[in-house]
Amino acid sequence: MAALAYLFPPLTGLLAYSLGRDQRARYHGLQAVAFGFMWPVAIYAGSLAGPTGTRVAFAFGALIWIGLLVVTALGRDPQLPGGRRLRSLSRD
Repeated sequence: MAALAYLFPPLTGLLAYSLGRDQRARYHGLQAVAFGFMWPVAIYAGSLAGPTGTRVAFAFGALIWIGLLVVTALGRDPQLPGGRRLRSLSRD
C-alpha cells in the first residue's frame, strides 16, 4: 500500500492515508499528497525562467517521483525534506 501511494499522487496518496492500516502506509500517503502538490508548483516556478526551467523542474520532479515509487516498493522508507513532520501526523 505504501508504494501505491506514489502511483498517481496526490490522489492515491489520499487513498493510502485514509485507508492505510499501518503508520508506514499513512506516512507515505501524506508524503505522496505533499509531493503531488509541490511538483506542479515547482513546474510553475520553473516556468518563470522560461521553457528550459519548466523542463528542468519537470525532469527533476519525475526523477524524484520514480525514485520514491521504486525505493518504497523495495521496502525502504525515503523521506523528503519536511518528512519528520508528516511522520508525526500519520500516527494513529
